[in-house]
Amino acid sequence: TADPTDWVARHRDALRAATVDHGAVLVRGLDIDDAPRVGAILHRLGAPPVTEREAFAPRHTYAEGVYSSTKWPTNQPMCMHHELSYAHAFPSLMLFGCVQAPEEGGATAVADSTAVLEALPSELTDRFEREGWILTRSYNDEIGASVAEAFGTEDRDVIARHCRDNAID
Repeated sequence: TADPTDWVARHRDALRAATVDHGAVLVRGLDIDDAPRVGAILHRLGAPPVTEREAFAPRHTYAEGVYSSTKWPTNQPMCMHHELSYAHAFPSLMLFGCVQAPEEGGATAVADSTAVLEALPSELTDRFEREGWILTRSYNDEIGASVAEAFGTEDRDVIARHCRDNAID
């Protein structure tokens, strides 16, 4: 289509309904060629912009709610993760767009979380439900985001306040 933002606006309700029904929708051929257009499409879908905090790996911020893919060593596989699901407040809708395709590799794995959960032994999932779970994050200079990248600041008081406000010990 000549105008991806217009196409998304015209198909907004169908796209949102399909996302609710299936958990994800893949749309090809929109010729999204820059980050501002990704932001405009997200806006047209009616999704509020999300400020990323507690980042797993460093990203570049292009505009409010529009981020690059994670910077990750090319010789390391990216583990399956649930984008921002660990956050106290997580987005109701996310958009992943490819502005510049990599010359090689660059696969983005997607999994059905319900199917993954159902494939786990019931003893394990029962224990999660009974006892809960803990996410422990370590920050270092070798892999992943630094503390400053994860929290958007080096100010320890701001980080401590964010942690208190979001039930993080």
